[in-house]
Amino acid sequence: MNNYYLYDVYYKEGKKQTSATVVFCPGYTIDSIQLQQELKTFYSNHFQTDKTVIIAGKYLKDFVQTIANTKKEIFKYVPKIEETSFYDNLHVLTFDIEGNIQEESHEDFKKFKGIEVFKTYFLNQGLTKIFVERGGLVESTGSHHHFMFPSGRKHSDKFLRVANILLYSSEIYFIAFSILKHFRTDFHKEIYCDTSAINSVAIALNDLLNKFIPDSIKSYPVNSFRSYEGLYSGKIKIKSTSFILISASTSGNILEYIIHKNPELKKENIIILFYLDNTKPSKIALEQVICNLTKDDKNPIGIERFDTYESHQKCELCSKGSYPIEISGDVFLLEKPKINGIKIDANDMDVQTSSAFINQFMSLKRQSSVIKTNYKETGDGSAKKYDVYIDYSYIIDNISSDKRFNKHKEKLESYIHQYVPSNLKYILYLNDAGSKKLALYIHNKIKGNYCHEQTPEIISQNQFQEISKDKIGSILIVGSCITNGKNLLYLSRALRDYKLRIVYFVGIIRPNNDKSYKFLKTNLKYGKYGPENSTFVEVEKIFCPHLNGDNSWQIEVEFLKKHLSITDDQRIIKFLKDRIRSIEDCYSNEVRGMHSNLFLPRIEKGKPKKDLRIRRNSAFFNREDYADHVSQSDVYFNIAYVLNKLRNSDDNLHTLKQSGFVRNVISPDNLNRFNDGIIQASILRAAQPEELNYQVDDEFSKQLKDILLTIFKYRDQEQGEALLEFLYALSIKKIILKHSHLMQLIKIFEDETNYIIKFYVDIIQSDVLGEYIGDDE
Repeated sequence: MNNYYLYDVYYKEGKKQTSATVVFCPGYTIDSIQLQQELKTFYSNHFQTDKTVIIAGKYLKDFVQTIANTKKEIFKYVPKIEETSFYDNLHVLTFDIEGNIQEESHEDFKKFKGIEVFKTYFLNQGLTKIFVERGGLVESTGSHHHFMFPSGRKHSDKFLRVANILLYSSEIYFIAFSILKHFRTDFHKEIYCDTSAINSVAIALNDLLNKFIPDSIKSYPVNSFRSYEGLYSGKIKIKSTSFILISASTSGNILEYIIHKNPELKKENIIILFYLDNTKPSKIALEQVICNLTKDDKNPIGIERFDTYESHQKCELCSKGSYPIEISGDVFLLEKPKINGIKIDANDMDVQTSSAFINQFMSLKRQSSVIKTNYKETGDGSAKKYDVYIDYSYIIDNISSDKRFNKHKEKLESYIHQYVPSNLKYILYLNDAGSKKLALYIHNKIKGNYCHEQTPEIISQNQFQEISKDKIGSILIVGSCITNGKNLLYLSRALRDYKLRIVYFVGIIRPNNDKSYKFLKTNLKYGKYGPENSTFVEVEKIFCPHLNGDNSWQIEVEFLKKHLSITDDQRIIKFLKDRIRSIEDCYSNEVRGMHSNLFLPRIEKGKPKKDLRIRRNSAFFNREDYADHVSQSDVYFNIAYVLNKLRNSDDNLHTLKQSGFVRNVISPDNLNRFNDGIIQASILRAAQPEELNYQVDDEFSKQLKDILLTIFKYRDQEQGEALLEFLYALSIKKIILKHSHLMQLIKIFEDETNYIIKFYVDIIQSDVLGEYIGDDE
């Protein structure tokens, strides 16, 4: 994948907030199937924007006609409310050898209104997005260390490192494309890079240039300063025809230094790829910046300014005892990543939020569950995959008869009376059963307020075309349980030309984090009359993880099916088939997800018997009778909530965020402190692989090995009830230990006779131990 660079741009046309999805095509041809799949993946994480803009070089033959002929195929999986509106806002642009952008006219594509405004934003935002998302900003964690820049003078706790971001050829070519307007083929003879880490950009630039002139290919030599040491030594002789690429700067002083040392050079010979406005640079330096990373109104996804100190004597970080780490070498190398073990504490459990939510929607005697896992919701030819699924359809079906939902019912009806307007013309519900039931519930509560001919009409999202553009009044858009709000945003854009005032009404909103929540609300509420144009109402809010790929149980099914095809042991075959069935049976519209059988069972007297259950006095629940009621999915939800909260924490000393310089893993202490097998299993299932990678630290690996030795030793007792979950996690390499530590663990199973335990141990020996390279051997 990543043959095309896809990203979103946000900008204003006058007072109107506008968005566009850019599709940058760096190759000689357009592979419509490949582009279709990349767009499908892209839109699993992104919203549909106002416009879609495809950009390619003029060297790409029949580019415009190819897009026109295959657009239905290419954009097959792009979610859209109105196809006509989508294709009316699809535009094709090309660039020439000098980097000039031009709109291509074609009968299938309407004129791009506002193209000049788009041009002023798309390049800088596209480059900024690459830098930010690929980890170009390296940050120290805590107060123990900071960075000393390659010049040997400046100190800071942050550092711009372009080497981190050059991962995909499509993005490297996008950076090279941004340089075209500065490179003169009739003048420049060679390319110098301040670090060999960006040589790939220079090589891509060379290739782009030659695509325009295939009959007279030129090869521009690419050299490096051998880092700043080479530049400051004066040993490198730069010619007046040299083209110089500076990877990144926070001052622009390097440009003036090069010109001062090489008077024959002009500023046009030098460009700075990425710049952050931490000081007041000269006007000359700013003119030669390709991407200004500085966060402001025009670049909302940029990087905040950070403090830099000119010397050790003036460095506030040094004065506080922080140690300066030297950044050195031709590719600005840092020391090995710092490894932190994160322990779950009382604040992470967030009793006021997660437990309050669980207490409302907790299972009844481990049955009648609302919170479930592993559900595929099908509709409109697509399938939404849920790691955590909240069955709002069940809530509405039982809201009047089940006392568990009394609090939610009271709040829901209060909001209906408060926020549903009297001039309501339509109630439009999203394409799922829960949304339809909520819409009907609302309609039933308000219909007595209207005379018969004025009663609001109930329609589905699929019936959007039936809405009259001449209708004046309000429309209530109803969603039962919202994760990222894509469908709401599509409807928001589709309704811009209508006279109806929009009220969004959501039963439960469950975004990944507060940033996503605010982004959604801000965009939905913004309209013709500013940021409060529309109304957004949610009855309940909870931050939940939601995966874009396969969840833990879908991965397990693939694992089981693989080994089912290669085993002859009938006992194992039965065990695997039963397990596969227990997972896949949850996809029906009647069951709608798993609430039990989430985890591999406890082994008793050599046989898999008891399901894992929560014991009393757990730190994760605050209701006295929870142990009699919570299902496995309730427990998993609470743990998944805690880990998701840690992944989104801004506390650098207590977070599961990852960076190129810091690896935050779940401390093995957690598996010791929380010794309920169901808690341990939930942590293993909800964790990301990098959070359980203990191979990166000898002490953590040894610590977990010792914990696992105890669990394995007492596998017939409560202390070892999650044995199979640990063996499975080791089998799929979700838990990774040092080679020697894993060998010690496996050794205790040399005489194991239990066929299920032996099944997993054999996989670890053949598939895991056999793949270790080097390590601590």
